[in-house]
Amino acid sequence: MKRTISMSLVLGALASTGLAQDGQVKIGVLNDQSSSFSALGGTEVVTAVELAIADYGGEALGKPIELVAADHQNKPEVGLSIARQWLGQEDVDVIADAANSAIALGVNTLIGDLNKVGLFVSPLTDKPTEADCNGNVVAWAYDAHSVFTSPVSFLLDDGVETFFILSPDYEAGKVQEATEEAAILAGGGTLVGKIRAPLGTTDFSSYLLQAQASGAEALIMNMNGPDLVNAVKQVQEFGIMSGGMTVALPILHQSDTRAIGVEAMQGVRFSAPWFWTINEESEKFGLRMKEITGDAPGWVAAGTYSAVTNYLTAVDAAGTDEAEAVLAQMREMEIDDFFVKNATLFPNGRLIHDMYSIEVKSPDEVEQGDDFFRLVSSIPADVAFKPYSESVCQIGK
Repeated sequence: MKRTISMSLVLGALASTGLAQDGQVKIGVLNDQSSSFSALGGTEVVTAVELAIADYGGEALGKPIELVAADHQNKPEVGLSIARQWLGQEDVDVIADAANSAIALGVNTLIGDLNKVGLFVSPLTDKPTEADCNGNVVAWAYDAHSVFTSPVSFLLDDGVETFFILSPDYEAGKVQEATEEAAILAGGGTLVGKIRAPLGTTDFSSYLLQAQASGAEALIMNMNGPDLVNAVKQVQEFGIMSGGMTVALPILHQSDTRAIGVEAMQGVRFSAPWFWTINEESEKFGLRMKEITGDAPGWVAAGTYSAVTNYLTAVDAAGTDEAEAVLAQMREMEIDDFFVKNATLFPNGRLIHDMYSIEVKSPDEVEQGDDFFRLVSSIPADVAFKPYSESVCQIGK
């Protein structure tokens, strides 16, 4: 279901058609608000963008900012239909979040064809900034290289030699699997098996039994959301870790740990672009979000807040909402806030910034609700991300 959120009497500023006029910024949040990915962002992201607009003052280019939000239900045909209507008929200037890589790929094409802007936070696929790049989509939070090579390196350093990979059977899962396999082989390890489970799988027994039977020393699980919750619980039931196999989760969300519990997750390490108690400024943002939603925010919500705020700053600095001018301004301006540190925006749309190695606390270390993580180390931007020279998308060269 689609819902429209007005900021500061927006409706009174619109023409009789109800469409935003030239020079008026209109932001669309497109994500999953009702199925598998909803816990990772969903309506929490909409709340974060509402907060970003309010914190910015509610206006850009001297006019009220309008926000529309829609649930694509994890259905590509639904997501593309919404995006096509927003961009082609409703004068939406920028689409934010775009959860689900399969949907993001189609939206990326529309954004390029119609010369709009994308602020992608959730999607893992690299194609909008690599093979299918158009320069109009900014990948704000992370990429496959920055989060999926780190756990492999950690395990190799710990003496692990043989690996088994369990991934979700969709675009992002394929990217994760390929990135990890390359890192394993490059590091001198051996991949003894890999398998993909359909999105929405509830019974992982056959996949976990295959991992056990492979004889691998480490199982890397690339699941997220409800799939991750089910998979981790079944890892415990099958006694995989007590049997000597190391289980690594390359990426973990706030909502995942809340659902599974720190008792089961304590000691697990993973990489992420942010968590809400990483610094004082982040904690202030987290507490504000908790007052509204009841839960501490994850990095998808925080990243979308950051992306929208910097986009609005660029719009006003450029003096226009025209995509090319705004994106040029974003590449030139300093991007440094509670979410993004030491950032550079490449011409292909990849935003590089510091990443973090994080560990789940033990239950007795949790001092306040949702205070699940501790910082292990910072990973400099130029280490976490590949250099622009290695991108297959060489815009401007």
